[in-house]
Amino acid sequence: MRTNSAADGRSLPTLALGVFCALAAASCDGRQTASETAVVGAKAPDPPLDPNIVRSGAAVQDLDDPRLAYLREASIRWRRFQGPERMVVDQVCLVPDVPTFLATVAGWDERHFFPILIDDPQWTLPFLRAFRPARIVRCQPTSPTANRSPGNAAYDRWQDALTAVSRGWVHEAPGDAKLPPAGAFPRQAGLTPPGAVLSHPESPMLAAAVALAAGRFQPLLRVEPMTVEGGLRNAQNGPKTLGFTDAPTEDQAVEFARKVQSRIVPLAASHERLGDDLDFLTLAGDWPYRYRVDSGPDSVRGERAVDDLIGRVLAPGPYDSDKALLRWAYTGRILGDPPASVYRAMCSLFLQPETALFWDTYGGGRPWEEYEMTSAATTFGVIRPERGAVVARSGDGSDLASWHHVFQPVDRFGLLMINSSGEPKRFAIRRGPGRPSDVPFGGPAVVSMIHSFSAALPDDPSTIAGRFLDHGAYIYFGSMYEPYLPAFRTPRLLAQLIVAQVPLGAALREGPYERFGLPWRLVYLGDPLFRVHPSPSLYRPVRMSPEHWSEIGAGQSAPPVAIIGREEDREDRPATDAGPAETLDWCLDAALLSFRGPSHDESPTASPPSFAPAVVDLREFLVAIDRDRLDPGRRSILDELMIDQSTTAGASWPLLQWLLRIAPQDRSSRVWRAIETTVMNRFADFTRVDDFANALDFWTDQILRPWPPGSEFPSHFTERFGAVADPPRRLEPYRRRLADALSRLTARDPSSAQISLLAAELKRVEEASKR
Repeated sequence: MRTNSAADGRSLPTLALGVFCALAAASCDGRQTASETAVVGAKAPDPPLDPNIVRSGAAVQDLDDPRLAYLREASIRWRRFQGPERMVVDQVCLVPDVPTFLATVAGWDERHFFPILIDDPQWTLPFLRAFRPARIVRCQPTSPTANRSPGNAAYDRWQDALTAVSRGWVHEAPGDAKLPPAGAFPRQAGLTPPGAVLSHPESPMLAAAVALAAGRFQPLLRVEPMTVEGGLRNAQNGPKTLGFTDAPTEDQAVEFARKVQSRIVPLAASHERLGDDLDFLTLAGDWPYRYRVDSGPDSVRGERAVDDLIGRVLAPGPYDSDKALLRWAYTGRILGDPPASVYRAMCSLFLQPETALFWDTYGGGRPWEEYEMTSAATTFGVIRPERGAVVARSGDGSDLASWHHVFQPVDRFGLLMINSSGEPKRFAIRRGPGRPSDVPFGGPAVVSMIHSFSAALPDDPSTIAGRFLDHGAYIYFGSMYEPYLPAFRTPRLLAQLIVAQVPLGAALREGPYERFGLPWRLVYLGDPLFRVHPSPSLYRPVRMSPEHWSEIGAGQSAPPVAIIGREEDREDRPATDAGPAETLDWCLDAALLSFRGPSHDESPTASPPSFAPAVVDLREFLVAIDRDRLDPGRRSILDELMIDQSTTAGASWPLLQWLLRIAPQDRSSRVWRAIETTVMNRFADFTRVDDFANALDFWTDQILRPWPPGSEFPSHFTERFGAVADPPRRLEPYRRRLADALSRLTARDPSSAQISLLAAELKRVEEASKR
């Protein structure tokens, strides 16, 4: 990869490394430098508020640009204030539910912690493959704590959460019941991050909130769901509670943002500028995601992100977005049900992207050239210098076929930076377009996508952001409405900020000197304090043996555990007389054991992620299980195991055949999405070798199958095949096949939604044939 030069002639790696070293030197030995002294006790200088300065001029391209002085100063403090260094106990605990999760967090202390997951194979399998612990344990369910309040479940849930955070901060001595308050900074822990986690008792993300509060030494604060008088349009009497999918007015959103800030005041009196006591907020509750702006020029009307309004310095009096340019905090939002949100929290706490992919779909010329990816990849290589750790694709090497080829057998990249354009369910790519079904299977990942609308509906896996999250991304940054290209920081600058150890929640957001520093439409889904550490091969944290951790008396307050895979209990294969449930349980444990790392006698550090299947090919046993004889819970486990074992082995075609044997009415939404992805992968195999005949047969077979009501995949797949069939020599056989498929489907199922799709495509092909 070539090295682009910075404005002053220094190479990007040299510039980025110089900034990184300067910031690191400010706090590497715990001593306070002169420059830091000026920042720790003071507030960052106020930037000018002239909107003409903010929204005009060239993009900021380098970290030493004067317009980023406020960020450089604040980041010195952020590097120093990270809390006590913890050793990672080399084990993963799998728990059955949220109460047991909270009880298990109590096993952490200020010097030790370990991953805890709510046991759902969709999330446990990818995490374990990436983390590779020396030991995996299952925790036994816990009973609710004593002295609960009759009829006040919300109070009890919140008290349990607070207790879990408090206990996760300290090593409790026998008989010592005094705990630090979870709603305040744990001062006994030293210089802790300037962040707080917001949640409420009814939130499905409450367990994840506890994990990030206890894991990063942040206070856990209660903020109730948003309510407005008379509903959204005064359509009812009394207050209405607004959730994630509701869109309040701008005035209502501003009122909620002020309410959040008022909740912070008792915690951190000095919080109104970056570089003081509180600069990061993690939102882990069911609050609105968007709000409506109905005034101003057409270019600024429409939806904006609630998350980008919270944390702004809002002057007293009437609200003016052009003046809300200063931040007092950066926000990130945790999404998902308890297993998914806890997975995302654990990935942020315990995993790092060891590889990165930079995907450039833009051509030359301004402003697109400002967002090229090559210089970003070069800069990121400063902290990932290992051969093959950083891959950059552009030009002809970044088309749709290359996209599928790079992600074979699965996505192995821990960081993806992509530029594109499109809508929630379409991204522009050469010889595309790309669709959500093109999002690859893979492991835990951080994804940043320069693109319009990709995060409009992140809770919907049929959209781009939703599919990335469904496939394992634990951080996603993108837009929830039309943002305009200058709203994104350039990849070149972002890579420099990452190398300089700036938390991603701050690195990705434009500031008051930049062109779109006002409250806008970009969203950060994940832990805002997450930062990419230097090369894992040099800085990988040392893990503590679980046996030694037990010997020193740690973790005594955690629930009792059952170790998976004790040598005396292991069997090489399922018993010959085992039923479907017993065989599946054996396969699940075998899969988990295949993700274990080396014992501590072999190596003091964990091994890198492996995408190989288990030593014993579990698919041999999985395909023999009678799915109809399993209960619904075990069916989902079987499905996840087949998806995991098949995709990592590069066996997408056998997986598709297995998935299609499941009766349509018995397929979960997860199975339907897996079918979509494997269909696109199989089709990419045919197009890669230009096998039109087999591609035509494959398309016909899939388009004649039943699909769920409202599914857009048949249209997306036909769009994909139509592009391949457009050359004149292929139009006639395609036309004949379309006519035959339309006739067969009409006779078999006159109500099929595919009939109108096939009729429209047949008309298009017939018109194209006449030209």
